[in-house]
Amino acid sequence: MKKLAIALVAALVLAMAAPALAADINLGGSLETRFNFEPKDNAEPWKDWGVKANNGMSMKLDVNSGDKIRIGLEFGEAERGLDEDGELDWNEEATDENPNQIPNDPTNEEDPLQLNIGLKKAYLETTGAFWNGGPELVTTIGDVDVDFNDYVANFDSGLGAKVDGIEVGPVNARAFYHYEEGQVGAAVDTAYAGIDLGAAIVTDGEEIEAAGSAGTEISGVKVKAEAAVDASKNFAYKLTGETELMPNVTVKGGYRDSSEEFGTWHPKRDDDDETVAYDNHKGFNVGLATTQYGIAMEANYDQPTEEVTFSADKDMELAGLNIKGEYDAKYVKDQAIEHKVKVTSPMELVPQLQGLELSAGATINKDNAEGENSWNVGADFEAPNGINLGAKYHSTDGPAAYAGLKVEF
Repeated sequence: MKKLAIALVAALVLAMAAPALAADINLGGSLETRFNFEPKDNAEPWKDWGVKANNGMSMKLDVNSGDKIRIGLEFGEAERGLDEDGELDWNEEATDENPNQIPNDPTNEEDPLQLNIGLKKAYLETTGAFWNGGPELVTTIGDVDVDFNDYVANFDSGLGAKVDGIEVGPVNARAFYHYEEGQVGAAVDTAYAGIDLGAAIVTDGEEIEAAGSAGTEISGVKVKAEAAVDASKNFAYKLTGETELMPNVTVKGGYRDSSEEFGTWHPKRDDDDETVAYDNHKGFNVGLATTQYGIAMEANYDQPTEEVTFSADKDMELAGLNIKGEYDAKYVKDQAIEHKVKVTSPMELVPQLQGLELSAGATINKDNAEGENSWNVGADFEAPNGINLGAKYHSTDGPAAYAGLKVEF
């Protein structure tokens, strides 16, 4: 915990010194400690239980020096002692190839579990012109985030520089330099005759990747075309459309294609590390969304992956309880339909139980495997003192419980 204490003390010292530095310092972040009481082996949920501790911290510090310059620092906990499933592992030996393992039992006073607080991001940001009378630009140097284009120019925390706010007539432009990859990129957006146009380009000095888009609305139908080429001259494109057929009924569809070899340096990715703009499949997709009798429903069919999904959500009041019901279904060709049902309800009727939420759910044909079924029930409680308590029972994994405290500042 010494590193945690040092980090907090340093942040407080900077905050208290702000008047003397003639700077505006903003400190924010979160600190969380959580203890999970659960079986060590999910295959044998009724034996060999234990308490696993998990700590997390994030801290962001902004220092505004005058009206033009801002210093940004972001701290976070480096993962330590976590296995592939994100669980703490006490037994693995730390090695040069795997330094994040904990070599000994953290209950051993000679080798206690410590938070490893590290600097994750640091940057300088200035607002102003590059020449007298020039446009006001936002320039960031250090660890920069780029969100210019989903196909070719999207990454988090790359070391380099970024310039935003370049306006030339109706054209808005921005540029970046990625130091580690030795790449430069730029993107422009504009509108002409009711058409939204966009383009992005990235190069390492030898090879080029580029993407472009055009979108407009024709007779109430929103349409958009996107295309990109990677460094190996492989192409990808996507056409999408959306319209409201009648009040409260929206229809959407699209067609996409990309070669199996298509792949760019900096595509946008989701939480599962899957690319957002392309998936190397060719074909169409259609969808329908509506809300009827208080039920929000959406159905989608994706022809390349032969997958059908359906979801329905509804908030209802039953016996004085505000209940939220959720249903999701997924069908893949020649596989069983996967059904997921979830119900949650806060206990607001009893004053002493404010902050308690009950939940229940079931999955039938998990991962589209016929016969793979499970169910679960649980309760989560946020006490007035800020401590979070919870317990759940899963038909496959067995019972589990946790207690924790999270503070945001």
